[in-house]
Amino acid sequence: MYDAITPEMIETIDKAGTLADTPDSDRRPLAHAAAGLERAAAAVATQAAKVSDPMARQQATTVVDGLSAAAQLCRAAIDTRPE
Repeated sequence: MYDAITPEMIETIDKAGTLADTPDSDRRPLAHAAAGLERAAAAVATQAAKVSDPMARQQATTVVDGLSAAAQLCRAAIDTRPE
C-alpha cells in the first residue's frame, strides 16, 4: 500500500511551498502527489476495514487521516495564486 508513495511524490511534497509559488502549469507534480496520497489512503482504509483489532484499526485510521491531510495540502497548493 505504501508503494504508491514514490520518491518523486516525497520530493514534491517536500517542495510543495515552492511549487505553490510557480505558474499553474508547473504545479502538475502536486496533482500527481495528491492522487497518489489519496490512493494510498484508500488502500489503507480498505485494509483497516478487514482488521479485527480495534487498536490496529485506530492506528490505520490515523494513517489514513494523515495521508488524506497531505493530499489536501497538495491540492490547496495547486489552488494558491502567487502574488
